Amino acid sequence: MSGTMIRRLTAFLALFALGSLNAHAQTSESGRYPSLAKRPAESRDRQPPEPSPVQPASVDAALATQVSQLAEKASGADAVFRKQLDQGRSLVSAARNAAPESEAWVAAQMAVSALDGARYESIAALASLDTLHVERQNNEDSGRVMADLATIDPVRMQVLALVDAQNDALDSLRGALRLP
Repeated sequence: MSGTMIRRLTAFLALFALGSLNAHAQTSESGRYPSLAKRPAESRDRQPPEPSPVQPASVDAALATQVSQLAEKASGADAVFRKQLDQGRSLVSAARNAAPESEAWVAAQMAVSALDGARYESIAALASLDTLHVERQNNEDSGRVMADLATIDPVRMQVLALVDAQNDALDSLRGALRLP
């Protein structure tokens, strides 16, 4: 066992000595250690190349038609919602101080539920526009992506505003009714 240890110690000392000789040889050739300063290639002011401008593609007629149909669907549903909203407000106003489960309170709850159903088409249109938005971003052609999003996004923002206004109106009506 001691013979194995002596061999390992001898090998370690030999490696240590060779490492010291190698380091001494490097410093004795130039007389000093290598500089840590930036090399000329590292100090050049490099600017990334300017990306080439992306030219949007032409409008996809099929997409424009689909987006237009979704906008009409959302607008139609919003018109129905707005028409029913006045009746819902009057029923909720009449049930404002009514006890839960009274006839006026139940009528107001039914009106709120009907309003919630009336906005379904607006929400479905928004979901379809969101899906189109995500799907069209997965194209390799940047110009095509720009053109498609320019077609989708304005309508998507309008429908989102409609749905947000509907949500606000429903939240207001629900908040005016007493909880059971």
